[in-house]
Amino acid sequence: MELKIEWSRTRRDLFLKCPRAWYLRYGYPTYSSGINEEQTSRRPWDLMLRAMKEILVERLEDLQDGKQWSPLLLEHQMKYSLQKQINQTPNGIKKRYFEALLRYANHRFALLWRCRIIRQLEQKKYACWYVLDRTESVSIGNQRIYASPDLAVLIQNKWHLIRFDMQGAPKKSTDECEANMMVLWAKNRDGFPQSESSFRLHTIGWRRGFWHTETFQPTEHSVEQSYKLLEYDCKAMLEVHRYGHSNLAFLPLATTEKTCESCSFRLRCPGGVNLVIARQEQTLLELEQQFASSKT
Repeated sequence: MELKIEWSRTRRDLFLKCPRAWYLRYGYPTYSSGINEEQTSRRPWDLMLRAMKEILVERLEDLQDGKQWSPLLLEHQMKYSLQKQINQTPNGIKKRYFEALLRYANHRFALLWRCRIIRQLEQKKYACWYVLDRTESVSIGNQRIYASPDLAVLIQNKWHLIRFDMQGAPKKSTDECEANMMVLWAKNRDGFPQSESSFRLHTIGWRRGFWHTETFQPTEHSVEQSYKLLEYDCKAMLEVHRYGHSNLAFLPLATTEKTCESCSFRLRCPGGVNLVIARQEQTLLELEQQFASSKT
């Protein structure tokens, strides 16, 4: 039975940064503690972003039910969510650091709630809209993709699919392709149309002190290109999975030392101490293996 590769933006980003870390986290069959280790190794800043996302979803769900949050309730829920995230770390953080993170979270969230689409939802401008679960996946061939938007809003017979990134990455050439994954997800779910022209895509992410909105109009061609990117990613992941299963020592290491700094596998990785030397040693091992193979 062929392995079903799971694709998400998070997994793809890790795979591009370090195939070895991707394999250890998502593909290594005997590594059972990856999820817990990944959670406890997260930086407090990342946990703050996770708390913000949790509160965003909760508040949107209540808004859909007609419930409004007071400023006091918002502060209470944000503090509770952040504390819950921090409690999962082994050593916690200092009180002053926690309070600083909480101020950052409340400030960013206040600006986010002023975004045009959220204001329009508060004003009940649109009758048909849904809060979606980003953990819901769809199967396409031998791939399982996690590309659900956070919101789907029906505006003038067109579905606007909206994704919120609590910390938007710098712009890159694949942004539109990654946004189009939301169309692939929607077309494989009941209740959404099959025509690409029936959708409009929005990614709202925090960059350089502001919430920026990127908007894309998918076409049949652009979505097809995105599917080719998906297939290419999954094929590469499958190859790394097969190679790592047979010989873990030769899996590609991280592209930069910065990736290693926050990696939960650093202490057990050849590149965890010195990435340059680890690459050199890996090259020597590969040459030694090629030499041994040529003699047989």
